[in-house]
Amino acid sequence: MEPPTLLLLPFTVVVLSSILHGTGAAANAPQRFNAIFSFGNSYTDTGNFVLQSAGLPAIPFNHSPYGETFFRSPTGRPSDGRLVIDFIAEALEIPLLPPFLSWAGRPQDFSRGANFAIVGGTALDVGFFLRRNAASVPPFRSSLRVQIGWFRRLLKQSLCNTTDTTAGCRERLARSLFVVGELGSNDYGYILAGGKSLQEAKSFVPEVVKAICRGIERLVEEGARYVVVSGTPPAGCMPMALAKYGTAAAAAKNETDHEHEYDRRTGCLRRLNGLSQYHNWMLREAVGRMRGKYPGAKLVYADFYRPVARLVRRPAKFGFTKEPLRACCGGGGPYNYNPEAACGSPSSTVCGNPSAYVNWDGIHFTESANKYIADGWLNGVYAYPSILNLLAQ
Repeated sequence: MEPPTLLLLPFTVVVLSSILHGTGAAANAPQRFNAIFSFGNSYTDTGNFVLQSAGLPAIPFNHSPYGETFFRSPTGRPSDGRLVIDFIAEALEIPLLPPFLSWAGRPQDFSRGANFAIVGGTALDVGFFLRRNAASVPPFRSSLRVQIGWFRRLLKQSLCNTTDTTAGCRERLARSLFVVGELGSNDYGYILAGGKSLQEAKSFVPEVVKAICRGIERLVEEGARYVVVSGTPPAGCMPMALAKYGTAAAAAKNETDHEHEYDRRTGCLRRLNGLSQYHNWMLREAVGRMRGKYPGAKLVYADFYRPVARLVRRPAKFGFTKEPLRACCGGGGPYNYNPEAACGSPSSTVCGNPSAYVNWDGIHFTESANKYIADGWLNGVYAYPSILNLLAQ
């Protein structure tokens, strides 16, 4: 069973073209990123949570049908196939990122990058929730600050060891892409699960955004020059949120407030989406201010909300023929999400064609949806500047 969060928390693979080639004396040498270092939560986790939870029962991401579309077996990714970060790596001709926690089990080659993202990852530290006597707290210490600590450990013990000069290490990092994936949805999920209202959860947005920006600053101070920062998807369009906070759930709890009103065009929960939009607005503004503070760095805000909202609003236009608010894999109900029969459990079922669905398991997206999102980030539809244009800046 996953932690009680709101959200535990991309078309043809793009290849580098002439826009990534140098000019002048170096015109014949292609400019490419040396590595990718990725942080975030379940939307970006390539296996860390499964490794961290080894020995615990009922970890669904390590069971079929997870991974069935591309990998043909579970890899710890919360999807039927590749994630957004996988498509970014493929487009930049970098091997798929190994999870950092695999280092303890067997030797890994992290020379081309590493993934520090983990299911349940938060912007805020566990201590933040404990200090406020929250009824719901993250089960592991896996905040962005902790993930950056893992990154520094990797630098010290492997990537930039005593044989490498400080200048040489910083030069290597300056030619790497840093992706700070989605963070915030879990923070608000724990706050809501602890009995707080949506309005109270909204009051925590400045703290969450500050924590994300503090993490970005730490990476830039370590030597990162190219950083992609992701917003959060529309929380009110997630099958899990609809099942947990929608009208039926509210009626069962004898709740009659307006937190459960639906968007007439999409069927999503309006106020939950409003929380996501407020978070994204504050984060986008903060990233803009940080560009002025760190003129030597290229900071990209990657919009996670608009691509998902567009898929939900007009799924058929993008090739998704099934109900966008219904999960492909789940345990029944109007949204095919049932926490008692989560995807990967014996009592769940899976659809025959995941590519027709936007949502995979009620929380995470299908490989097809991830491809659409990644393509927009790579080419600038949902990110500015586009990731593929970064080295040409």
